[in-house]
Amino acid sequence: MCWDKRTRTTRITQIYADDTKDKNLCYPCKFALSVSSVFKVLFLFIVFLTGTCHAKTIRLGLVNPTPSNLEKILFLIDNNYIRFDSLEITGIYHESQSESIKSTREFIEKSGRKNISVSILKNTIPFDRFFAGNRCTDEFKELFLQTDGLIFPGGADIMPKIYGEKTFLTTELIPSGRNWEVSFLFHLLGGYQNNGFIPFLEQKPDYLIVGICLGMQEMNVATGGTLYQDIPFQIYKKTTYEPVLELNPDKQHKNYRERIDNLTKGSGLHFHRIRIKPNSLLDFKQIQNPLVVSVHHQSVKKPGKNLQIIATSMDKKVIEAMAHSKYRNVYGIQFHPEVQAIYERQEFVNSNNEKVMLDTGDQSFHQYFWRDFCDRLKK
Repeated sequence: MCWDKRTRTTRITQIYADDTKDKNLCYPCKFALSVSSVFKVLFLFIVFLTGTCHAKTIRLGLVNPTPSNLEKILFLIDNNYIRFDSLEITGIYHESQSESIKSTREFIEKSGRKNISVSILKNTIPFDRFFAGNRCTDEFKELFLQTDGLIFPGGADIMPKIYGEKTFLTTELIPSGRNWEVSFLFHLLGGYQNNGFIPFLEQKPDYLIVGICLGMQEMNVATGGTLYQDIPFQIYKKTTYEPVLELNPDKQHKNYRERIDNLTKGSGLHFHRIRIKPNSLLDFKQIQNPLVVSVHHQSVKKPGKNLQIIATSMDKKVIEAMAHSKYRNVYGIQFHPEVQAIYERQEFVNSNNEKVMLDTGDQSFHQYFWRDFCDRLKK
């Protein structure tokens, strides 16, 4: 039986009421029915306790998390923004990422957390097999079956060769040890590159996948989409940093101030508003234009297969979020809801030297984001 707590309580009440509502029965019959009702109530009470005490363990995979990524996730868990009765986290890496694996294991040991483990892929993928069955297919399938959902976090830039373009001077490539992430997402979702391939999610359509920043870009490329390699140049026609800093803050997606002033040490974070599509999965409590934090210079150009735009920049020129039209729990966002400063009401200085701080509505948007994430993963 898999009733939730409210349903179990309601059912106990209904059974007792149904068994004793007939007032025309003789006394012995009523007595027999009452005894029967007591046993039914006791049985359902045991079911109630069993369902309460044995909560489902959620198995969450984090793809290539840095210690910083893990620290942010643990902050969200410790402060009840991410809430599960039982949660197991698996960091997923390729064996070529020895330094990343070492630093993550050291972080786990230092944190004392017993619910975080590391999984390591061993095979390599030839470039011409990224979007087809390959040496990692069985490993990908095993990871898919052993988890309830995946988060693909941020990072540097995808190799443009993968989506059929030449490389801009401003493109900063991710390490080669992370190229497999695009192939993993293709295996999960399919794409225009190989319409005959059957995605893993056909087996579990409600499986959760969230792409954050680079993760959304990887999701797009994996499904056959393309990217703008440089937002300031390709979208706003700026070739130097100074004119970018003069743009409206809502047209900036990264804090470039430290690129023109070596006396200023910044985080690269920039706060700006986004435009949410009504009735989309990000449409929380009518908060249509929340303030979010970004640190990216690339964005989606042509959306991939089955990906629909659900949020944009205020001028509608930069895609800020997408959702899968077939798999309802697959979506990507270009901003960073995991940044700790959002929830601690810290004051930041934007690219234009303007001081910003999220108000209650902006904070609520990010809290709703993680609440919705949890609800989707529990189902």
